[in-house]
Amino acid sequence: MMECIHISSVILAGASPYFLKLFSSDMQETSEQKERILEIEVSEKDVVMELLKFIYGKKLPSAIIVSFPNLLGILMVAEKYDVPCCVRYCTRLLLELDMNLDTASYCLELSSNVSTSQAIKPIAKTAQEFLISRYEENIPRLQEEVVQLSLSSLEVVLCEDELNLMEDDAYVIVLKWARARYPRMDDRREFLNSNLARFVRMRYMTHKKLREVPECEDLDHDTASKLVLDALFFKVENPPLPARALTSEELIGHPVRVLEFRRPNKKANVYLELKRSDCQKLSVNGTITSQAFYVHGQVFRIISQRYSEEMQSFGVLLECVHNGTPTMIKVDYEFWVKERSTMTYVNKFKTSYDFTSIDRLGRGNKNLCGMSWASFIEKDSPYFNNDVLHLKAHISIKLE
Repeated sequence: MMECIHISSVILAGASPYFLKLFSSDMQETSEQKERILEIEVSEKDVVMELLKFIYGKKLPSAIIVSFPNLLGILMVAEKYDVPCCVRYCTRLLLELDMNLDTASYCLELSSNVSTSQAIKPIAKTAQEFLISRYEENIPRLQEEVVQLSLSSLEVVLCEDELNLMEDDAYVIVLKWARARYPRMDDRREFLNSNLARFVRMRYMTHKKLREVPECEDLDHDTASKLVLDALFFKVENPPLPARALTSEELIGHPVRVLEFRRPNKKANVYLELKRSDCQKLSVNGTITSQAFYVHGQVFRIISQRYSEEMQSFGVLLECVHNGTPTMIKVDYEFWVKERSTMTYVNKFKTSYDFTSIDRLGRGNKNLCGMSWASFIEKDSPYFNNDVLHLKAHISIKLE
Protein backbone atom coordinates (compact mmCIF):
# COMPACT_ATOMS: atom_id res chain seq x y z
CA MET A 1 0.00 0.00 0.00
CA MET A 2 1.40 3.36 -1.02
CA GLU A 3 1.20 6.28 1.37
CA CYS A 4 1.37 9.81 -0.06
CA ILE A 5 2.90 12.77 1.76
CA HIS A 6 2.46 16.26 0.37
CA ILE A 7 5.31 18.69 0.94
CA SER A 8 6.40 22.13 -0.21
CA SER A 9 8.79 21.88 -3.15
CA VAL A 10 10.03 25.42 -2.45
CA ILE A 11 11.14 24.60 1.10
CA LEU A 12 12.79 21.32 0.12
CA ALA A 13 14.51 22.81 -2.93
CA GLY A 14 15.93 25.57 -0.73
CA ALA A 15 17.45 23.04 1.66
CA SER A 16 18.82 20.50 -0.80
CA PRO A 17 20.42 20.59 -4.26
CA TYR A 18 18.97 17.11 -4.75
CA PHE A 19 15.40 18.33 -4.29
CA LEU A 20 16.14 21.51 -6.26
CA LYS A 21 17.09 19.39 -9.23
CA LEU A 22 14.12 17.09 -8.68
CA PHE A 23 11.65 19.95 -8.72
CA SER A 24 13.31 22.09 -11.38
CA SER A 25 11.38 22.73 -14.58
CA ASP A 26 14.00 21.20 -16.83
CA MET A 27 13.25 17.82 -15.32
CA GLN A 28 9.52 17.95 -15.98
CA GLU A 29 8.27 15.81 -18.81
CA THR A 30 5.59 18.36 -19.76
CA SER A 31 5.01 21.95 -18.85
CA GLU A 32 1.66 20.97 -17.38
CA GLN A 33 3.12 18.51 -14.89
CA LYS A 34 2.51 19.77 -11.36
CA GLU A 35 3.84 16.93 -9.22
CA ARG A 36 7.07 15.05 -8.79
CA ILE A 37 7.05 11.64 -7.08
CA LEU A 38 9.84 10.45 -4.79
CA GLU A 39 9.54 6.79 -3.85
CA ILE A 40 11.36 5.57 -0.73
CA GLU A 41 11.89 2.15 0.79
CA VAL A 42 9.71 1.13 3.72
CA SER A 43 12.82 0.73 5.85
CA GLU A 44 13.72 4.37 5.18
CA LYS A 45 10.29 5.83 5.83
CA ASP A 46 10.75 6.86 9.50
CA VAL A 47 14.21 8.30 8.91
CA VAL A 48 13.12 10.26 5.84
CA MET A 49 10.15 11.64 7.79
CA GLU A 50 12.53 12.91 10.49
CA LEU A 51 14.70 14.46 7.78
CA LEU A 52 11.68 16.28 6.34
CA LYS A 53 10.71 17.54 9.79
CA PHE A 54 14.26 18.82 10.24
CA ILE A 55 14.11 20.69 6.94
CA TYR A 56 10.94 22.42 8.14
CA GLY A 57 11.98 23.02 11.77
CA LYS A 58 15.84 22.78 11.82
CA LYS A 59 15.87 20.41 14.79
CA LEU A 60 15.46 16.75 15.68
CA PRO A 61 13.53 15.13 18.57
CA SER A 62 15.47 14.72 21.80
CA ALA A 63 15.03 10.93 21.62
CA ILE A 64 17.06 10.91 18.41
CA ILE A 65 19.85 13.31 19.28
CA VAL A 66 20.90 11.19 22.27
CA SER A 67 20.87 7.92 20.29
CA PHE A 68 24.03 7.23 18.33
CA PRO A 69 22.48 4.71 15.87
CA ASN A 70 19.40 6.87 15.22
CA LEU A 71 21.43 10.02 14.73
CA LEU A 72 23.83 8.19 12.44
CA GLY A 73 20.85 6.95 10.42
CA ILE A 74 19.61 10.52 9.94
CA LEU A 75 23.12 11.56 8.90
CA MET A 76 23.28 8.90 6.20
CA VAL A 77 19.88 9.82 4.76
CA ALA A 78 20.74 13.53 4.90
CA GLU A 79 23.84 12.79 2.84
CA LYS A 80 21.86 10.65 0.41
CA TYR A 81 19.39 13.46 -0.29
CA ASP A 82 22.09 16.15 -0.10
CA VAL A 83 20.82 18.19 2.84
CA PRO A 84 24.10 19.82 3.98
CA CYS A 85 22.64 21.70 6.95
CA CYS A 86 21.37 18.42 8.41
CA VAL A 87 24.67 16.66 7.68
CA ARG A 88 26.56 19.35 9.62
CA TYR A 89 24.00 19.28 12.45
CA CYS A 90 24.14 15.49 12.87
CA THR A 91 27.94 15.39 12.58
CA ARG A 92 28.32 17.97 15.34
CA LEU A 93 25.94 16.10 17.65
CA LEU A 94 27.60 12.74 16.96
CA LEU A 95 31.04 14.11 17.76
CA GLU A 96 29.69 15.47 21.06
CA LEU A 97 28.29 12.09 22.16
CA ASP A 98 30.48 9.82 24.30
CA MET A 99 32.02 7.03 22.25
CA ASN A 100 31.96 3.48 23.63
CA LEU A 101 32.73 0.01 22.30
CA ASP A 102 29.23 -0.57 20.92
CA THR A 103 28.96 2.77 19.12
CA ALA A 104 32.52 2.55 17.78
CA SER A 105 31.86 -0.94 16.44
CA TYR A 106 28.51 0.10 14.93
CA CYS A 107 30.07 3.11 13.24
CA LEU A 108 33.02 1.19 11.80
CA GLU A 109 30.82 -1.63 10.54
CA LEU A 110 28.57 0.90 8.80
CA SER A 111 31.48 2.84 7.31
CA SER A 112 33.07 -0.36 5.96
CA ASN A 113 29.80 -1.20 4.17
CA VAL A 114 29.19 2.33 2.83
CA SER A 115 32.55 3.01 1.23
CA THR A 116 31.42 6.06 -0.75
CA SER A 117 30.00 7.95 2.23
CA GLN A 118 31.86 11.16 3.01
CA ALA A 119 29.61 12.21 5.87
CA ILE A 120 30.51 9.26 8.06
CA LYS A 121 34.30 9.69 7.69
CA PRO A 122 34.82 12.11 10.62
CA ILE A 123 32.67 9.88 12.85
CA ALA A 124 34.57 6.77 11.77
CA LYS A 125 37.87 8.55 12.45
CA THR A 126 36.69 9.36 15.99
CA ALA A 127 35.71 5.71 16.47
CA GLN A 128 39.16 4.60 15.29
CA GLU A 129 40.89 7.02 17.65
CA PHE A 130 38.74 5.75 20.53
CA LEU A 131 39.72 2.12 19.90
CA ILE A 132 43.41 2.90 19.41
CA SER A 133 43.48 4.95 22.60
CA ARG A 134 41.72 2.16 24.51
CA TYR A 135 43.91 -0.70 23.33
CA GLU A 136 47.24 0.82 22.26
CA GLU A 137 48.81 0.22 25.66
CA ASN A 138 46.33 -2.22 27.20
CA ILE A 139 45.87 -5.19 24.87
CA PRO A 140 47.58 -7.66 27.23
CA ARG A 141 45.14 -6.63 30.00
CA LEU A 142 42.09 -6.46 27.70
CA GLN A 143 42.89 -9.37 25.41
CA GLU A 144 39.60 -11.20 26.05
CA GLU A 145 37.69 -8.00 25.23
CA VAL A 146 39.63 -7.62 21.98
CA VAL A 147 38.63 -11.13 20.94
CA GLN A 148 34.97 -10.02 21.11
CA LEU A 149 35.41 -7.04 18.75
CA SER A 150 33.78 -6.88 15.34
CA LEU A 151 35.97 -7.53 12.31
CA SER A 152 36.27 -3.86 11.35
CA SER A 153 37.17 -2.91 14.95
CA LEU A 154 39.73 -5.72 15.19
CA GLU A 155 41.35 -4.46 11.99
CA VAL A 156 41.64 -0.92 13.39
CA VAL A 157 43.31 -2.19 16.55
CA LEU A 158 45.71 -4.77 15.12
CA CYS A 159 46.74 -2.69 12.11
CA GLU A 160 47.82 0.25 14.28
CA ASP A 161 51.53 0.70 13.59
CA GLU A 162 52.52 1.57 17.15
CA LEU A 163 50.49 -1.06 18.95
CA ASN A 164 52.11 -2.09 22.22
CA LEU A 165 51.92 -5.76 21.35
CA MET A 166 54.41 -8.30 20.10
CA GLU A 167 53.47 -9.93 16.78
CA ASP A 168 53.51 -13.35 18.47
CA ASP A 169 50.66 -12.15 20.68
CA ALA A 170 48.80 -10.59 17.73
CA TYR A 171 48.93 -14.00 16.03
CA VAL A 172 47.38 -15.66 19.10
CA ILE A 173 44.63 -13.02 19.27
CA VAL A 174 43.66 -13.52 15.62
CA LEU A 175 43.47 -17.29 16.12
CA LYS A 176 41.25 -16.84 19.19
CA TRP A 177 39.04 -14.38 17.33
CA ALA A 178 38.62 -16.70 14.36
CA ARG A 179 37.84 -19.72 16.54
CA ALA A 180 35.17 -17.73 18.41
CA ARG A 181 33.54 -16.40 15.23
CA TYR A 182 33.88 -19.42 12.93
CA PRO A 183 33.12 -22.68 14.73
CA ARG A 184 33.22 -24.63 11.44
CA MET A 185 36.79 -25.51 10.49
CA ASP A 186 36.28 -24.84 6.78
CA ASP A 187 34.92 -21.32 7.43
CA ARG A 188 37.67 -20.55 9.92
CA ARG A 189 40.39 -21.78 7.57
CA GLU A 190 39.00 -19.72 4.70
CA PHE A 191 39.02 -16.57 6.84
CA LEU A 192 42.53 -17.10 8.18
CA ASN A 193 44.00 -18.02 4.80
CA SER A 194 42.69 -14.72 3.40
CA ASN A 195 43.26 -12.40 6.36
CA LEU A 196 46.06 -13.60 8.64
CA ALA A 197 48.81 -11.68 6.83
CA ARG A 198 46.66 -8.53 6.90
CA PHE A 199 46.35 -8.56 10.69
CA VAL A 200 49.71 -10.02 11.72
CA ARG A 201 53.10 -8.74 10.53
CA MET A 202 54.57 -12.22 10.43
CA ARG A 203 57.98 -10.90 9.37
CA TYR A 204 58.38 -9.62 12.93
CA MET A 205 57.28 -12.80 14.70
CA THR A 206 59.93 -14.73 16.58
CA HIS A 207 61.47 -17.82 15.02
CA LYS A 208 60.00 -19.89 17.84
CA LYS A 209 56.45 -18.77 17.07
CA LEU A 210 56.92 -19.05 13.31
CA ARG A 211 57.69 -22.76 13.77
CA GLU A 212 54.16 -23.23 15.12
CA VAL A 213 52.42 -21.72 12.09
CA PRO A 214 52.74 -24.63 9.59
CA GLU A 215 51.53 -27.01 12.32
CA CYS A 216 48.38 -24.97 13.06
CA GLU A 217 45.34 -27.01 11.96
CA ASP A 218 43.30 -23.82 11.48
CA LEU A 219 45.48 -22.86 8.51
CA ASP A 220 45.88 -24.43 5.10
CA HIS A 221 49.35 -26.00 5.13
CA ASP A 222 50.45 -24.53 1.78
CA THR A 223 49.32 -21.03 2.76
CA ALA A 224 50.99 -21.28 6.17
CA SER A 225 54.25 -22.50 4.65
CA LYS A 226 54.25 -19.65 2.13
CA LEU A 227 53.72 -17.04 4.86
CA VAL A 228 56.50 -18.50 7.00
CA LEU A 229 58.89 -18.73 4.06
CA ASP A 230 58.26 -15.06 3.21
CA ALA A 231 58.92 -14.09 6.83
CA LEU A 232 62.18 -16.06 6.96
CA PHE A 233 63.45 -14.56 3.69
CA PHE A 234 62.72 -11.09 5.09
CA LYS A 235 64.69 -11.83 8.24
CA VAL A 236 67.66 -13.04 6.18
CA GLU A 237 67.59 -9.97 3.91
CA ASN A 238 67.06 -7.54 6.81
CA PRO A 239 69.31 -8.71 9.65
CA PRO A 240 69.54 -6.63 12.83
CA LEU A 241 72.08 -3.86 12.67
CA PRO A 242 75.42 -4.84 14.18
CA ALA A 243 75.64 -3.33 17.62
CA ARG A 244 78.58 -2.92 19.90
CA ALA A 245 78.42 -4.71 23.24
CA LEU A 246 77.09 -2.58 26.06
CA THR A 247 79.58 -1.81 28.78
CA SER A 248 79.00 -2.97 32.34
CA GLU A 249 78.30 0.65 33.30
CA GLU A 250 75.63 0.97 30.60
CA LEU A 251 73.95 -2.24 31.74
CA ILE A 252 73.50 -0.81 35.24
CA GLY A 253 70.36 1.23 35.64
CA HIS A 254 66.61 1.18 35.91
CA PRO A 255 65.10 -1.50 33.60
CA VAL A 256 63.19 -0.46 30.48
CA ARG A 257 61.06 -2.31 27.93
CA VAL A 258 61.70 -1.52 24.26
CA LEU A 259 59.22 -2.13 21.45
CA GLU A 260 60.99 -1.38 18.15
CA PHE A 261 59.34 -0.78 14.78
CA ARG A 262 60.76 -0.76 11.27
CA ARG A 263 57.96 1.05 9.41
CA PRO A 264 57.67 3.74 8.22
CA ASN A 265 60.80 5.01 10.02
CA LYS A 266 63.33 3.55 12.41
CA LYS A 267 61.54 4.09 15.69
CA ALA A 268 60.67 2.55 19.03
CA ASN A 269 58.50 2.98 22.10
CA VAL A 270 60.43 2.69 25.34
CA TYR A 271 58.55 2.03 28.59
CA LEU A 272 59.91 2.97 32.01
CA GLU A 273 58.16 2.45 35.35
CA LEU A 274 59.29 4.32 38.47
CA LYS A 275 58.06 3.58 41.98
CA ARG A 276 56.91 6.52 44.06
CA SER A 277 59.29 5.41 46.81
CA ASP A 278 62.26 5.67 44.42
CA CYS A 279 61.20 9.15 43.34
CA GLN A 280 60.73 10.23 46.96
CA LYS A 281 64.32 9.28 47.69
CA LEU A 282 65.62 11.65 45.04
CA SER A 283 67.61 14.52 46.46
CA VAL A 284 67.58 17.90 44.74
CA ASN A 285 69.33 17.40 41.38
CA GLY A 286 69.31 13.67 42.02
CA THR A 287 68.72 11.37 39.04
CA ILE A 288 67.40 7.93 38.11
CA THR A 289 69.18 6.64 35.00
CA SER A 290 67.74 3.82 32.91
CA GLN A 291 69.64 0.93 31.45
CA ALA A 292 71.07 1.65 28.03
CA PHE A 293 68.94 0.43 25.12
CA TYR A 294 69.15 0.26 21.34
CA VAL A 295 66.98 2.00 18.72
CA HIS A 296 68.08 1.04 15.22
CA GLY A 297 71.61 0.26 16.42
CA GLN A 298 72.06 3.49 18.39
CA VAL A 299 72.40 3.48 22.18
CA PHE A 300 70.21 5.71 24.36
CA ARG A 301 69.35 6.18 28.03
CA ILE A 302 66.47 7.95 29.79
CA ILE A 303 67.31 10.16 32.76
CA SER A 304 64.67 11.17 35.32
CA GLN A 305 65.66 14.04 37.60
CA ARG A 306 64.45 16.21 40.46
CA TYR A 307 65.36 19.75 39.48
CA SER A 308 66.21 22.53 41.91
CA GLU A 309 65.25 25.45 39.66
CA GLU A 310 62.54 27.73 41.06
CA MET A 311 59.97 25.60 42.91
CA GLN A 312 61.63 22.26 42.02
CA SER A 313 60.10 19.90 39.47
CA PHE A 314 60.26 16.47 37.86
CA GLY A 315 62.04 16.29 34.52
CA VAL A 316 62.91 13.62 31.95
CA LEU A 317 65.81 13.67 29.50
CA LEU A 318 66.97 11.52 26.60
CA GLU A 319 70.69 10.83 26.40
CA CYS A 320 72.38 9.58 23.25
CA VAL A 321 75.39 7.42 24.15
CA HIS A 322 78.16 7.79 21.57
CA ASN A 323 81.04 5.35 21.20
CA GLY A 324 83.62 8.02 20.45
CA THR A 325 82.96 8.39 16.71
CA PRO A 326 82.28 11.97 15.53
CA THR A 327 78.81 11.29 14.20
CA MET A 328 75.57 13.22 14.40
CA ILE A 329 72.31 11.40 15.17
CA LYS A 330 69.09 13.16 14.12
CA VAL A 331 66.30 12.15 16.50
CA ASP A 332 62.60 12.99 16.91
CA TYR A 333 61.35 12.05 20.36
CA GLU A 334 58.40 12.45 22.69
CA PHE A 335 57.73 11.79 26.37
CA TRP A 336 54.34 10.49 27.51
CA VAL A 337 52.95 9.95 31.03
CA LYS A 338 50.04 7.70 32.00
CA GLU A 339 47.26 9.54 33.84
CA ARG A 340 45.68 7.83 36.81
CA SER A 341 42.13 8.99 36.01
CA THR A 342 41.98 7.61 32.45
CA MET A 343 44.79 5.01 32.54
CA THR A 344 45.97 6.34 29.18
CA TYR A 345 49.27 7.91 28.16
CA VAL A 346 49.26 11.67 27.56
CA ASN A 347 51.85 13.44 25.42
CA LYS A 348 53.81 15.88 27.58
CA PHE A 349 56.83 16.77 25.44
CA LYS A 350 57.83 16.60 21.78
CA THR A 351 61.01 17.80 20.11
CA SER A 352 63.74 17.12 17.55
CA TYR A 353 67.44 17.23 18.29
CA ASP A 354 70.70 16.47 16.50
CA PHE A 355 72.84 14.59 19.01
CA THR A 356 76.58 14.85 18.38
CA SER A 357 79.57 13.14 19.93
CA ILE A 358 80.28 16.22 22.07
CA ASP A 359 76.86 16.08 23.76
CA ARG A 360 77.50 14.79 27.25
CA LEU A 361 74.13 15.71 28.75
CA GLY A 362 70.63 14.51 28.07
CA ARG A 363 68.05 16.71 26.36
CA GLY A 364 64.41 16.93 27.38
CA ASN A 365 61.91 18.71 29.63
CA LYS A 366 62.78 19.92 33.13
CA ASN A 367 59.12 20.10 34.23
CA LEU A 368 57.46 17.26 32.37
CA CYS A 369 54.13 17.32 34.20
CA GLY A 370 53.89 21.10 34.53
CA MET A 371 53.70 21.16 38.33
CA SER A 372 55.84 21.56 41.40
CA TRP A 373 57.75 18.63 42.84
CA ALA A 374 55.49 18.67 45.92
CA SER A 375 52.33 18.37 43.78
CA PHE A 376 53.91 15.74 41.55
CA ILE A 377 55.02 13.45 44.39
CA GLU A 378 52.02 13.86 46.74
CA LYS A 379 49.66 11.00 47.55
CA ASP A 380 46.89 12.33 45.28
CA SER A 381 49.20 12.97 42.33
CA PRO A 382 47.38 12.35 39.01
CA TYR A 383 50.39 10.52 37.59
CA PHE A 384 51.03 7.69 40.04
CA ASN A 385 48.92 4.57 39.51
CA ASN A 386 49.17 2.26 42.53
CA ASP A 387 52.33 4.16 43.49
CA VAL A 388 53.95 3.61 40.08
CA LEU A 389 54.77 6.30 37.52
CA HIS A 390 54.41 5.00 33.95
CA LEU A 391 56.57 6.79 31.38
CA LYS A 392 56.79 6.21 27.62
CA ALA A 393 59.39 7.61 25.24
CA HIS A 394 58.66 7.55 21.53
CA ILE A 395 61.98 7.72 19.67
CA SER A 396 62.41 7.98 15.90
CA ILE A 397 65.75 8.05 14.08
CA LYS A 398 65.46 10.50 11.23
CA LEU A 399 66.70 9.00 7.98
CA GLU A 400 68.65 11.10 5.51
